[in-house]
Amino acid sequence: MILRLLLAAALLVSMASAQGKKGGSRGGGGGEGGMPPMQRQTRLDMIADKLKLNKDQKDEVTKIFDADQEKANPLNELIRNGRGKITEMLIAGKNSGADWDNLMKAFTGVLAQQQALETDAFQKLYASLEDKQKKNAPVVFEELMAGMFEAGNWRRPPMGARGGMGFPQGPGGPGGMGDGEGMGTGSGRGGR
Repeated sequence: MILRLLLAAALLVSMASAQGKKGGSRGGGGGEGGMPPMQRQTRLDMIADKLKLNKDQKDEVTKIFDADQEKANPLNELIRNGRGKITEMLIAGKNSGADWDNLMKAFTGVLAQQQALETDAFQKLYASLEDKQKKNAPVVFEELMAGMFEAGNWRRPPMGARGGMGFPQGPGGPGGMGDGEGMGTGSGRGGR
């Protein structure tokens, strides 16, 4: 019994001392050094940093992305439903034949529509840039535009960028499914 009390006391002392002298690290990053916790940049902030956007340009980009997000929301629902149907068919062992082919054709068509929205948003963004800002635009398209409307909120910080910063490239490089979903559409929408 005394041993248990001593172990419990030792545990409490170690927990108290681990919090540090400056009030602990509740935010996950503020400890002894007093540094605030790191926060992830929003997608807009990342784009603005890479392209050196001014305030008016940021406002314009926000309007562009908000409008295309509204267009993408119904597609997101179709994608979720399509993934559910694909999963059901795979589990049932019905991953071949006319029904499977029709489902995959429809699913990849919706994915293509969503990628077209990303491209449309990028074209509008690019058109708003000054010449000196355009040199970094391809990096923005590659790393920050891919999949930006998928989660229903383009403003959230991105999880990473496809092909090197968090999403798998899959077989065949960027755009391959690569996450084991086995759909082989080549649409570049896997890995989420």
